[in-house]
Amino acid sequence: MNISFVKLIEIDQKSSNYLASLDNPLLKKALGVLTHLGTGAFWIPIYGLSLIFFHNDFAQLISTLILAEVIGLLTIIILRYITKRKRPVAKYKPFFLAPWNRYSFPSHHALRSFLIAVILGTDFPNLLPFLLVMAATIGFTRLYLSKHYLSDVLVGALIGILLGMESPRLLF
Repeated sequence: MNISFVKLIEIDQKSSNYLASLDNPLLKKALGVLTHLGTGAFWIPIYGLSLIFFHNDFAQLISTLILAEVIGLLTIIILRYITKRKRPVAKYKPFFLAPWNRYSFPSHHALRSFLIAVILGTDFPNLLPFLLVMAATIGFTRLYLSKHYLSDVLVGALIGILLGMESPRLLF
């Protein structure tokens, strides 16, 4: 095994153990609510409603987001089945329609959050700092709630940023 890979696993484990040791029930509850801002269950209805009510104004933007989301999901599924990395908490129960969710690498919440931040931030540059802070916060929730390791979140964020930067070219 490559020494840098071993070091990365060690950093992941140490950071995960440290955050687990903090165990603040109030913070855990608050971050448990915030983490849902990175789920498809939150964004899919927003995309659908936006297409219905703001079709003429945001059709291209929403279409770009949806296509980028599909590419992101396919990327997540492929990487998770290749790596088969277990989540930090063994008792994690995946949703039965998403069996790839039993694996941890990379974080889909981080990918989605940074993807949305970059795509929306491109069209609304004044919102970009806020969107990036929200994306980073959602990434942190995944760490604090022991759903992912640090490298899961960082790689998910990187993929989301890169895909978001390439998204203007997706529809042309």
